[in-house]
Amino acid sequence: ALGTSLGIPVLMTGIRRYTHETNRGFAFGIFYVVMNIAALFSGPTVDALTIWYKAGSVDDDADADNEEEATGAGGATTGWYLSSYRAIVLLAILANAVACCISFTIREIKLETPASVVANGASEKRNDDWETNGHGGEPPTSGVAVFRPKTGSPRKILGEIWKSPSFRRYLLVVVILLNVRQIFRHLDATWPKYMVREFGPNVPKGTIYDINPALIIILVPIVSATTAHIDPLVMIHVGTYISAASVFFLAMSTTIWSSCIFMVLLSIGEAIWSPRLNDYTVSVAEEG
Repeated sequence: ALGTSLGIPVLMTGIRRYTHETNRGFAFGIFYVVMNIAALFSGPTVDALTIWYKAGSVDDDADADNEEEATGAGGATTGWYLSSYRAIVLLAILANAVACCISFTIREIKLETPASVVANGASEKRNDDWETNGHGGEPPTSGVAVFRPKTGSPRKILGEIWKSPSFRRYLLVVVILLNVRQIFRHLDATWPKYMVREFGPNVPKGTIYDINPALIIILVPIVSATTAHIDPLVMIHVGTYISAASVFFLAMSTTIWSSCIFMVLLSIGEAIWSPRLNDYTVSVAEEG
C-alpha cells in the first residue's frame, strides 16, 4: 500500500511533465491502457495459480484455514510452502522490483509549450529567461527543458494549495466519486470470494475479470481520441453513472452471465471517466 501510494501519483506527475495541454488527455488514456495490459495478464495468472497450481496437501491458505476450523487441527502440510496466494504476491514483488530499476532511467525534464504557441509570443519570454539564467547562445529548440521543482517550506506550499479554489473543487469531486470507486474495491477484495462461494473453487474468476482490462484496452484510445475536446468533468459525470449502474445486475441475478454484464458495464463507464479523472487531477495541481 505504501509503495502504491508513493508510486501512482509520481507516475501521473511524470505524464504531465512529458505532455502539454493538447495531448495530455490522450496521453493519460494510453497510460491507462498500459496499466490494463498488465491487468489482462493478471487474470490468467491468478487462475493458473489458484486452480491448477497445487502446493502441499491443500490448495491454498484459505483452504487450510477452513480445514482447521472444521477439524480443529491444521492441514496435513507442515512448515512453510509456496502456496497459490504466496506465489501471486511473489510475482507482484518481482514486477515492482523491475519497475524500480527502470525508474532510475527516467530524466528530470519537462515538455515545453508547443511551437504553435511559441510562435505567438512565448518565444520572446523563453529567450529572456534563458539569458537571465546566465546561459549563452541560443536557447534549445527541442521542446525539452530541465525541470526545476518549486522551492519553499512544506507548510507554505500546503497553505497556497489549500487557498486555491480549484483544489477545493477537486476535493469535492473526489469525495463525490468515493462511492463509485468503492465498486472497484469490491471487484478486487470481495468479488473473487463471492464467485468462489457461489460457483465453486474452480470458477474462472480471473478470466471473467479479464473482461475489464480487455475492454479498457479497446475503448480507452477510442474514447480519449474522440472526446479530447470535451471538459473532463462532463466525461466524469457521464462515465460514473454508467459504472454505478453495473452493480444492479449482480443484485438482480446470481449467475455467471450477470457477473459478465456487471463487468462489461463497469468497464464502459471506467473507460469514459477514469482517464479523464487523472487528466483533471494533474490539471488542478500547479507545476512544481
